Amino acid sequence: MQERKLMGARAYLKPVMEGEEVLASYRRLLGFSETMLSHARRDDWTALIDSEVQYVAEVDRLQKYEMEAMLNEDQQAAKLELLEQLLEQDREIRERLAQRRAELEKLLTSASQKKKVDEAYRTT
Repeated sequence: MQERKLMGARAYLKPVMEGEEVLASYRRLLGFSETMLSHARRDDWTALIDSEVQYVAEVDRLQKYEMEAMLNEDQQAAKLELLEQLLEQDREIRERLAQRRAELEKLLTSASQKKKVDEAYRTT
């Protein structure tokens, strides 16, 4: 009973995630990441940003509580697999965002050049 009280107090003072909670959190991250990637593939940038808010909130939660979590070997292997999937999805999302940025830069440059041409013809 005394041990249970101490663990309860410890959890209250400094929350720590259990191994399965850590994996569940990484699975949630993977779900958010899959949603973000789906939005990026459809060029739905507003929805991507909305999904990213949930992703970042889960990352923040993990950073606060995962640090002292003890994972057994199987849990560590599962976490590694989830991290690899997250990194692969993140890579594709970043590539698509870079492509979108290049498209927007091209559009801005074109619009700027058109404006200069229009102004040149107005002054003549």
